[in-house]
Amino acid sequence: MPNSSITLQEVMDDAATLGDVSPALATGGSSQGPALSIANDVMQALINGGPLAQPYNWKWNRANLPQFCTISYQQDYFIPGLVNLGWLEAAWASQINQTSIPKFKQPVEVNKDLMVTYDQTGYPAKICWLPNSMLETGTWGQTPLGPTTDNPSGDTTSLGLGRGGLQNPGPGVIYTSPLLTLQTPTNATTCITDPNGNLWALTTFGTCGNTQPDWPTNPAYPTVKSPNITATTVQDGTVVWTAINPSGQGLRLNPIPPQNGTQWVIVCQGQKKAPRFYSVGQTLEPLPDDFEWAFKQGFFAECYRRNPDPKVRAKYTMERQIWEQALDKAVRQSDREQDNYGFYPGTSVMDSSWGTNPMSPSNPYGPW
Repeated sequence: MPNSSITLQEVMDDAATLGDVSPALATGGSSQGPALSIANDVMQALINGGPLAQPYNWKWNRANLPQFCTISYQQDYFIPGLVNLGWLEAAWASQINQTSIPKFKQPVEVNKDLMVTYDQTGYPAKICWLPNSMLETGTWGQTPLGPTTDNPSGDTTSLGLGRGGLQNPGPGVIYTSPLLTLQTPTNATTCITDPNGNLWALTTFGTCGNTQPDWPTNPAYPTVKSPNITATTVQDGTVVWTAINPSGQGLRLNPIPPQNGTQWVIVCQGQKKAPRFYSVGQTLEPLPDDFEWAFKQGFFAECYRRNPDPKVRAKYTMERQIWEQALDKAVRQSDREQDNYGFYPGTSVMDSSWGTNPMSPSNPYGPW
């Protein structure tokens, strides 16, 4: 269900009733252009911050990212269709194939950036997002190849390792599904660049064909403006590759998963990018209806800034302050619960008497 049922047109209609505000909306008999620009400025400030606001982590703008399974020696992962991630908030790894309940879950630290590495460990420790165009990829048919029918055991000791520890898809290369396996199967990389420079992600496990697939020159993929576009797919034997937006968001783990370690599925939560308005018929999504007042106050303030009358435009500073107060109240409205993250003292740092804070091995200096 969407968060918002209020359209931008309704906000404009309200603004049109205010004598000082309405002149900023009219341009050559059409109010849509200025209104869209103002609405985009306000939505950006509400979600991404800017001169008027800090970046907030609203619960109503939070989303679960598509989950993905770890692959042997693979540090970077394309997430098909992911184009609207603003920033990561939290992540954890779950032993997806564990048969006992409850399943073990390992917290994964979220970072801004992670360097490439060949260090391996039994569990992922850190994660960050990067543009897909910056992630490491393999090349179809380039050595070293991943496991093939001539190498059914998946032994890679005689194959060597490619850039970043990547093995490549190619003739007869087998991709084994990581689901229902006790250990991570040895697979080639699931992220590749084709000869045309386009990016592809493995979306169906199977066996690659004997010849290189016919890669399209201009594949389709979801974009920020059109997130529901069906991505182009390419059949490669029984394997399927899906086109990836180079400007979309991919994920990098550190350290890399070992060849035959525990099979993890990575679960992430993040804040979405601020949406753009392309028509006045759009709702204020993802802004909930009970936050309409915060958006509306910002919309009115921006109208003052664009008023053609200098005397009216001079009121913008005061209206901006009201807008900032509205944002502060909006933050307080969403910040009622105690945060589970952080450090809390086990005892008071202040002491009222000797008897309540005696000297001990854990407190060798006694009271303050």
